[in-house]
Amino acid sequence: MEVAATTVGTRGPETPAQNQQRLEAAKQALIAAKELGANVLVLPGGFFKTYDSQSRKNIADALKNEAKKLGIAVVFGIDEESIESSNVGAKAKKQQSSTGWSLLPMYAYAWSPIDYIEDPWQQRSIFAVKRQEPLISAYKQVRPIKIGEETLAVLLCGEIFNQHIQDALRNHKPRPKVVADLGHEGRWYRIWQGMKKLGLASMCSIHVQSRNAAKPLFRPKEGYMSVRGWDKEIDGPPRIEVKLLEF
Repeated sequence: MEVAATTVGTRGPETPAQNQQRLEAAKQALIAAKELGANVLVLPGGFFKTYDSQSRKNIADALKNEAKKLGIAVVFGIDEESIESSNVGAKAKKQQSSTGWSLLPMYAYAWSPIDYIEDPWQQRSIFAVKRQEPLISAYKQVRPIKIGEETLAVLLCGEIFNQHIQDALRNHKPRPKVVADLGHEGRWYRIWQGMKKLGLASMCSIHVQSRNAAKPLFRPKEGYMSVRGWDKEIDGPPRIEVKLLEF
């Protein structure tokens, strides 16, 4: 499977006001991924931000339509923020730290030329949950996408650290060819810990502040690694580095 990983530049807090320019950048990333021969483009979690579910659906449909025109699969994240507080990540972390189980206002969307996908998928976890929780049935759900004859499974950011989610992916039949983690902020995101424990081929697309940023990936026979540089560059804003990964 040929996967186009991305690192997406940040220029301070992003809000729904930037969604249209981010959609234009995503269109260019889709074209770049198609030219590279990728089967799927993976954008980070929270690539778009909205204040309500209808706006979230509208921007998701707009990007899916662009992928459909090009015939290339796409996976991306949208965070739904409150108008009063745009720091959705901090709010979600505080919420999960206190409850340990509530769903988070972060969503993954996907489109594939050969698969019907019942999205959105809501983020279930932000850290390693080891005890039995009311969301245990949700933790066991695998979110697969058919890419040709193979399967890509989708995780949203901190879900990769959740033991129940890891077990579900390892035990799923057929086992996914690769797991795509839609990260949020790259700073302090110790994804290698989750990748190593998961033990399956995996990659991550993420937001970063630097150029030539690391694109994390894990191969079972080689272990954790990361690659820098890019095969295609989108000026944006936001600036996007597109790197082709083969699994």
